Amino acid sequence: MSTTQTAHVTFPIDLGDTAFLTGDRTEAYRTLRDAGSALPLELGPGDPAWVLSHHSDVREVLRLPEGRVQPMGSEAPPWLAGPALDRLRANLVQINKPDHTRLRNIVGPMFIPRRVEQFREFATASVDRAISQVLGHDESIDAVHSLGVAIPRGVICQFLGIPEDDWDHLTARQHDFLLIFSPAPLAGEQLAALNEITQFYLDYFDTFLTSRPAADHSPFVQLLLDAEQAGNLSHIEVLSLMHTILDAGYETTRTSISNLVEILTQQPAVLDELRADPALIPGAVDELLRYRTPLHVRERYLVDDFRTSDGTILPAGARTILMIAAANRDPQNFPDPDVLDLRRDNAKSHVAFGGGLHHCLGAPIARIQLQETLRALVDRVERVEPAEPGQRFGDLIFPALVSLPVRLHPVKSR
Repeated sequence: MSTTQTAHVTFPIDLGDTAFLTGDRTEAYRTLRDAGSALPLELGPGDPAWVLSHHSDVREVLRLPEGRVQPMGSEAPPWLAGPALDRLRANLVQINKPDHTRLRNIVGPMFIPRRVEQFREFATASVDRAISQVLGHDESIDAVHSLGVAIPRGVICQFLGIPEDDWDHLTARQHDFLLIFSPAPLAGEQLAALNEITQFYLDYFDTFLTSRPAADHSPFVQLLLDAEQAGNLSHIEVLSLMHTILDAGYETTRTSISNLVEILTQQPAVLDELRADPALIPGAVDELLRYRTPLHVRERYLVDDFRTSDGTILPAGARTILMIAAANRDPQNFPDPDVLDLRRDNAKSHVAFGGGLHHCLGAPIARIQLQETLRALVDRVERVEPAEPGQRFGDLIFPALVSLPVRLHPVKSR
């Protein structure tokens, strides 16, 4: 096909089906890839989009130098209002150039390899503490709460300088904030709930900033305050960037740790293979991110015409729905994609962290936490036994586990 498709095409899967949203999406994503490189989808009356599922197309759109996360002539969805609108306008994940470039240049120095590596000791301590509290219990534990929620605490609290005692309070309703990423308009109770949780976070960080002298804040927060004093950041941008660290750092890491534990219940040989060769752990983390992607969908708006891998031309201005998790199982890029291969030589080419201008700044910190979690499980856990099936949040973009009852059996003394 060499021109833009215009004829009505029935979309091959039901993106709102509960079984799809909460279950294994492997077959559904294969169906999408097999159906073509760009599939038209009506998100609502007069709201067309193109769904891309092939790895080469998804990766290329993510890397477009002029790729936009909001449509041309707009900096926010027209239905958004209130605190959520203020938060989005200062959110690295959801804004376009030049503001995105300005904010990224300010916070980027905090994510250089030397600085990021300093957080490994906090990740290790947080992992050891979480596993020590549950290892060897006769009763089952909920791996989502005991590991997925608990482990990111050490690094994020250290990064922001917030009290660890506030952690459970801050994360209890974090998932409610994800409504801000909805591809469809929110109204009524949903928009009110989003604004309520957004205001809660803005108020928390505003109060936290005034709770101590600037010199007593973490280096990251001091960097933001210095930029505000110099006129390079507004106050809402300071608050938003602080919440971004909590939101992005917690959500992806919690989901990935929970996914990792679930995989170990399904494929126990993974622990044995890594115990035999611990040098595989860094690469295994990227393979796990490819195999069980934490965030399934991203959006981009095209500035120029785009030719997909099968020759379909998408026009400038088109809205694209990038199926990240489907792309990470594309056999054209990953042979035997539905096999977890700890020695896969191109695992790092996954797109779990996005790409291009909006590639996740916190990806190195997430990798450190996942590496240390996997390392501790390999060293200390003989077997992860499923107690009950895990339950997932029925969301197109964030199908995170909300519960995963397991038993951790400690390595026997040798």
